[in-house]
Amino acid sequence: MSPRPAAIAALLVLALSASPAGPAAAADALPLTVLTERTGPTAAAGTSLANGLADYLAMLGRRDGGVGGTPLAVEECETGGEAARALACYEAAVARGSIALVPGSADAALALLPRLAADRMPLVAAGYGPAAMARGDVLPWAFAPPATVWDSLSAALAHVAQGGSEDSPQGRSVAYIHRDSPAGREPEPVLRALAAEAGLAFRAYALPDGADEGAGPWRAVRAADPDFVILDATAGLAGTPLRDAAAAGLPLNRVVTVGWTGEDDLLRPAAGARDLTAKGLRTVTWHAPGDSFPAFDQIDLLVIDAGLSRTPKEENAGPLYNRGVYAGVILAEGIRNAKALAGTRVIDGSAMRRGLEAINLDPVRWKELGLVGFARRLRLSCADHSGRRPLTVQEWTGARWVQVGDEIPPPRERIAPHLDAAVAALAERVATETGTAGAKPREACSPGP
Repeated sequence: MSPRPAAIAALLVLALSASPAGPAAAADALPLTVLTERTGPTAAAGTSLANGLADYLAMLGRRDGGVGGTPLAVEECETGGEAARALACYEAAVARGSIALVPGSADAALALLPRLAADRMPLVAAGYGPAAMARGDVLPWAFAPPATVWDSLSAALAHVAQGGSEDSPQGRSVAYIHRDSPAGREPEPVLRALAAEAGLAFRAYALPDGADEGAGPWRAVRAADPDFVILDATAGLAGTPLRDAAAAGLPLNRVVTVGWTGEDDLLRPAAGARDLTAKGLRTVTWHAPGDSFPAFDQIDLLVIDAGLSRTPKEENAGPLYNRGVYAGVILAEGIRNAKALAGTRVIDGSAMRRGLEAINLDPVRWKELGLVGFARRLRLSCADHSGRRPLTVQEWTGARWVQVGDEIPPPRERIAPHLDAAVAALAERVATETGTAGAKPREACSPGP
């Protein structure tokens, strides 16, 4: 299924900027910038993520004239997964006065962190933010709701350590597969430490971006024959890693993904029969699968059916599309709160930061959004820019995703020393790259709930 013509991107911006008040109101449109990876090695994942975010915000534009009647001017800036292009997109976002920026990948987020304070630019990485982004007391412009990469990986590790039983994990082995990139490599030391504490044998493997080079690591993993594999896709993965794993002879029911690879076709019926090669595959998540929510019906009616989407009409909502919708909710709620706190329709980055820190998505609010059961309560604060919510593991039955096991809360106390070290390292990096004193604790920041 091919996407609609690229010209629809321009129509999408117009739709988001439109409001019942007429053309004059477009001058008050709030500028948002979304870095996308619709091209490049991780395009399979980046496209679905970008589509979910764009469609949700477009729906608000068509239905409500934006957020509470204030139109949005959403600009996508394509990076292709390249750091230099991400930096150029960021500078363009600052120049146009964007009130927030979505980095699009963990690597982009990691690269942009040192720039935020000087530009007063809120950076919102929903579900793929490096661990330090949770620390609003030190990084007041970075947000990673509802959990950081470390939180999700620790949940995956806790799941495989249990191994579906109450037996001791002693003697079990786990392979950690990640992208060979800065953000892909960043979690390895803390995960290795957590695995040692759990009594798990641990080996890490890096997947290169070259499409012809990915099979080698998978053959090495298969030769090691681990009990479980944690596949970290939070930094994006090139090609078709799950198919490569299966081709190497690794059963996918041993694999737990953190993030998603973009291989939605692996889960869909093929040639009139269900493709069961992925049966037993598991993923760590913080939101529900599928599109059985009133808000998704509104997206279908007002955006996709109206030809204002780059999502093929025949394509069902997959894991990454839903994560894009979740990111759209976070942005919209931040804007809604910021407007209320500032008492004005037009806000800037500083007001947006305060609005994001005031997010309190309780069950009542999820219902108002037409998303009952889509995600758990999320409450952010000045100090806590993630929420660090409990996570769940879902398993593919061959027909649908179902939750397995109980919720898994992030091991805050065990991660804390590693997080302190990561924040200190980031402060040193900021000082080196910007010539400032680095990341300092902000004043009058009370602990989160």
